[in-house]
Amino acid sequence: METARTKQWPQYLAAITATISLAITGSHIGWTSPTLPYLKGDNSHVPITSDEASWVASFYLLGTVPGNIIAAFLVDRYGRKRSLLGSGVPLFLGWLLILVADNRHVLYASRFISGLGQGLVYVVCPMYIGEIADSDIRGALGSFMKLMVTLGELYAHAIGPFVSYEILAGLCAILPLLFVLSFAWMPESPYFFLMHERRAEAEASLMRLRVYASRSDLDRDIEEINEAMIRDLSSRGGARQLIDAPGNRRAVIASFGLQLVLQFSGLAAIESYTQEIFAESESGLSAGLAVIILGVFQLAAGVAAAILVDRMGRRPLLIATTTAAGIALAASCSFYFLKLGIGADVRGTGWVLDASVMMYELAVALGLSPLSYMMLGELFPTNVKGVAVTLANVWAALLAFFVSKMYQVLSDNFGVYVSFAWFSVSCFIGIVFIAFFVPETKGKSLNQIQDQLNGRKVIEKSAIAA
Repeated sequence: METARTKQWPQYLAAITATISLAITGSHIGWTSPTLPYLKGDNSHVPITSDEASWVASFYLLGTVPGNIIAAFLVDRYGRKRSLLGSGVPLFLGWLLILVADNRHVLYASRFISGLGQGLVYVVCPMYIGEIADSDIRGALGSFMKLMVTLGELYAHAIGPFVSYEILAGLCAILPLLFVLSFAWMPESPYFFLMHERRAEAEASLMRLRVYASRSDLDRDIEEINEAMIRDLSSRGGARQLIDAPGNRRAVIASFGLQLVLQFSGLAAIESYTQEIFAESESGLSAGLAVIILGVFQLAAGVAAAILVDRMGRRPLLIATTTAAGIALAASCSFYFLKLGIGADVRGTGWVLDASVMMYELAVALGLSPLSYMMLGELFPTNVKGVAVTLANVWAALLAFFVSKMYQVLSDNFGVYVSFAWFSVSCFIGIVFIAFFVPETKGKSLNQIQDQLNGRKVIEKSAIAA
């Protein structure tokens, strides 16, 4: 859609309020870093072992699987907006259970319920942003997703080391309330309204999102969306259609493959144990302070990603950041091998571990993580988008759970350097995958992306205008 005819600030506002839901998930993810060392310590009010701590981290990931499936049933029936608002319930309930937990089983339940909320958010939010955004800012708005996750993690990391267990949970419980009160005023996706033949409401939604200068511009965009909807919905949706249609097969390979690269880079494990990893460097820098510094750097990387993604392009940014992540993980692996594998004297070199972990997290925040989720909202047509995004998120959640558990198993039995070697090799293999199987979607409308994936000639906007 030609953005010169519209004002885009309402789209930014809708994206920011929608992605507060992701800040909540970030706070749940970040909660483990300052809290697990306390729970495993002598002063814990809920004493747990290292194995039980890994389950506290992992139950959150398990909860996302049914959350993803529930989202698939809600998103096309009740809409993107109401489904996303509904995620606030389990995300808030999770904090309440953490607040009152007096044994590990309540902690497990709280994490699982919170994971349900994340499962809803990770399916619905990419769809909502992908459908409300103009093509020239869709990448920037999509980058808000990882940016807000990082902001939520930083919120928990910055508060956690300095307040009690109860105060941290109480302060984090404020975020779901903020999300519901702000996002409730935002418009529904026009795609959802047209899917249900509610044209007047779709027009009202577009008017709020794009503030058109003339009625003819609104009609032109409505017709473009409606044409794409008719074409998409002419084929029956469902999991079978993901395999039968050539364009859908390419989208599945790209999106599921990106999730495999992201999760096998060790993201879930490293984020769950960040503070403990920094403590092992013995660099003299407080682990709690290192986590806060990392969060600030990640936030800056998220802002940079929002700027770069629509200038540099998806594929170049993915290749660059995955390469940087692989190099950083190799450096971490080398440090651990020297220290734990052969018992070398690494005094005075702990900064290598601190710097390499920070470099990894920054690289992931700059491209690999936000683009892996953002492109879910770009690659699939309307008739299969709900089921496709759901299955991709189930796949990601299962991979994250596997990686989180295997990290502890490999580290305890073979050495943590084996885990980091696995993560690093996965990144370098991922570079080859991205180069050959991930399409470039920069500057293309959702309609044009489908033409590209299905081998049809892509007609640029300038050609249409001429």
